[in-house]
Amino acid sequence: MPPDRQRDETSGRFDSEYTSNRFLEAVRRLGPTTTGEVSNELDCHRNTARRRLKELEEQGRIEKEEIGQEFVWRAN
Repeated sequence: MPPDRQRDETSGRFDSEYTSNRFLEAVRRLGPTTTGEVSNELDCHRNTARRRLKELEEQGRIEKEEIGQEFVWRAN
């Protein structure tokens, strides 16, 4: 385990290096952006990006728009 990762005492899970704030900052920085672009920007797996972006959408912090077969994410 890298020294900067801590285990959450309640859940027993390790803290993620991919925090929601990092994804929110990436969406803000990139402007309207796709899941793939966020994934590339943060150097994470596309599924990780998709999951975190969905969480931010559910929290009302970003919104998505379907354009063709791709989703575009925008910060609120």
